[in-house]
Amino acid sequence: MDAPGAARYSGKVKRLLLITLLAASTAHAGGFGIPEIGVRRTAMGAVIGRPDDPSSIYHNPAGLVLQDDWVVYVSMGLSLLGTQFELAPWDQSDRFLGTSPTSTGYYAPVKPSRAYGVIPMIAVEGKLTSKLHVGASVFVGNGTGAAFEDNAVTRYHLIDGYVIAPQAVLGAAYQVTPTLALGATLGVINIRVHGERDVFPILNGQDLSSIVGTQPSLKLDGSGWAPSYSIGIFGKPHPRFTYGAAIIGRVDATLAGPVEVKYGSDAPDANAVLDGTQTTTQLLPWTFQAGANLDVSKNLEIGAELRYYLYRQYQNQHTDISGIFLLHELDTKKDYHDSQELTGGLRVHDLEAAPKLDLMLGGQYDHSPAPPRVLTLDSPSFSHFGLHMGGRYTVGRYRFGASYIHYWYEVPTITNSITSPPTNIRGSGSNNIFTLSVEAHL
Repeated sequence: MDAPGAARYSGKVKRLLLITLLAASTAHAGGFGIPEIGVRRTAMGAVIGRPDDPSSIYHNPAGLVLQDDWVVYVSMGLSLLGTQFELAPWDQSDRFLGTSPTSTGYYAPVKPSRAYGVIPMIAVEGKLTSKLHVGASVFVGNGTGAAFEDNAVTRYHLIDGYVIAPQAVLGAAYQVTPTLALGATLGVINIRVHGERDVFPILNGQDLSSIVGTQPSLKLDGSGWAPSYSIGIFGKPHPRFTYGAAIIGRVDATLAGPVEVKYGSDAPDANAVLDGTQTTTQLLPWTFQAGANLDVSKNLEIGAELRYYLYRQYQNQHTDISGIFLLHELDTKKDYHDSQELTGGLRVHDLEAAPKLDLMLGGQYDHSPAPPRVLTLDSPSFSHFGLHMGGRYTVGRYRFGASYIHYWYEVPTITNSITSPPTNIRGSGSNNIFTLSVEAHL
């Protein structure tokens, strides 16, 4: 074969290999909103039925009517995850990982080298007229990332990844009657994702390592903008009882960016790079949420809320590919089901000994929408229990808040993974979320 012909043949082989590698290993945009914004939510858990701080613009915009003057609100949350996984072997995994399972039948436990999230919010709210209240806010509903060492046994599942979704919204609420208010927000969300991993070079029983090496790498980035909106209702039919409900609209974002596959250093064409561009559809589902709060006494308030996420719509993730010969689209099976979160708590306030102090305590259960068989380490979703605690203290025109949440993750033992390579794992995990806030009344 002449040199030009060999070059054309080599180019086709590279493209076909890239098609195969991407089909088995596309990184996903995954990641779900984290509603742990604002100290009432993070300390007590029950905010929708009585959103008395400016995080109402996120949880229930009708609660804007509870602000009688202009308020500037800053909240900052930090999420520190602690997880540990044991990965089960798959076909020829020992050969490529360079290690063997322990006597348990799993590889030695591995922990992320980095796993954290940030949950910031800045909001300005106030009364425009006697009945109309308005607000504006910038917050990050999801800003999480994780990484494993690049030589860990999880390297064919995840090396580095993050999702960050800042959002800017405008909101308004109108006091329709003395006991009923309606509210809404309109905004824009920007979703950015990044994923890196090695690609297991045995695909459909065919060993491609003699061409691509034993550790070809995949890197994918994407970003996109989409509109967002919510509507809410807040009622106070009795001086001691309040309720609220909100609907957060579905978001369909298109994330576009580069995709790159690099051959392993032991490939004949060492470190050759194949690249193109991709656009991936990312769904954030309809969310229905409601809550109620009751003043049991002049010093004790109790409350509960339910959030229902319509993840049944997330059955497939679609990716369009450009710039890659013969490859036009990819589809990844998700099969998600609806998810529910139940939270409740209590608030002790206006004590004679400390009239400016609020103390709060709450509990939570969140049911994951992801069937274990489709779970991936670049986008994990686990059911969990949570314990909330914290307080707020008023000094003059300022109210300061602090809270702590601890999650206990229910990490399933997966034996029927359909990912490639299989994400058959067992493990444990927890999350610690710390939030500080300051509220300034102008």
